Amino acid sequence: MSKFEKLNVDIRKEQGTSAARRTRLQNKVPAVVYHSGVEATPLSVDKISLNKALRTGQMIFEVNVEDKDQFVLVKEIQYHPVTDEIIHIDFQKVKEDEKISLEVAVRSSGEAQGVKLGGLLVQMLNSVTIKCKPAEIPEFLEIDVTDMEMNTNLFVKDITLPEDIEMLTADDIAVVSVQEPKEEKEEVVVEAESEEADEASDADEQPAEEEAQEESSKEAIDDAGDEG
Repeated sequence: MSKFEKLNVDIRKEQGTSAARRTRLQNKVPAVVYHSGVEATPLSVDKISLNKALRTGQMIFEVNVEDKDQFVLVKEIQYHPVTDEIIHIDFQKVKEDEKISLEVAVRSSGEAQGVKLGGLLVQMLNSVTIKCKPAEIPEFLEIDVTDMEMNTNLFVKDITLPEDIEMLTADDIAVVSVQEPKEEKEEVVVEAESEEADEASDADEQPAEEEAQEESSKEAIDDAGDEG
């Protein structure tokens, strides 16, 4: 990451629900920035500036608080349950030379051999936790699936890590797998239902045939009696 996107922020002098509502009416988003051992500072962030910055995919931003340039990490974003608009955001202050832990996305690269043979590539882990300096935070990490055969897995330990980045997620957690496609059982079910229907039909016909035979036998006995 060569540089950090800048965010326009102001210190909020008022706090509470009503104050936060007034902040949103000004087209700003209530926020706080905190650092270990330091009291959180309430902020307001320009809504347009924030949405533009978040679209870059970056997690570290540069802000100016009390005439001091600072770097902050996005820790939590709260969204409105109906409109999905951002209603609050938490930042954590970071230093350029201080390693921090955070989650980054994992993406697969290449085409698996098993997929070429008809298999399905299933991603079971979408992000991992790493530790690195702010300037070294990658947009995402890659895991190469090219050599994967049918019914095989790749794990966290197989993710390609850039230099100076430490993996915090356990190495033995599966990330992707190539699985055989499930066979369609619809035809089998239809055939089974057809067989059951035939058996039921035969079962219904049997009593009818037996009754017909009994009636025929009675008529033959009666005829014989009349003739006698």
